[in-house]
Amino acid sequence: CTAHCAEKIWSVAGDDFGPRKGCVVTLNRALYGLKTAIVSFHKFFGDFLRELGFEPSRVDQDLWLQKPDEYEGYDYVATHVDDIIIVAKDP
Repeated sequence: CTAHCAEKIWSVAGDDFGPRKGCVVTLNRALYGLKTAIVSFHKFFGDFLRELGFEPSRVDQDLWLQKPDEYEGYDYVATHVDDIIIVAKDP
């Protein structure tokens, strides 16, 4: 699953589309390299982390924290562009 495309991108279908080759298509999902892809992914992934109970740090919006009930301490998720690292007792 990827983030929704924040801009309208139009293209022409290539050979892989078989009989639909040459048809005009629009992109519904963000692709690597688009100007808005990073912002779209950050919002998409942030919404997902919030659903899991994580909150962004007050100091760095790319560092996410969750206080599990099962043990002392925190679980951490850090992001940078499209790289993710997880630090947790039981990931």
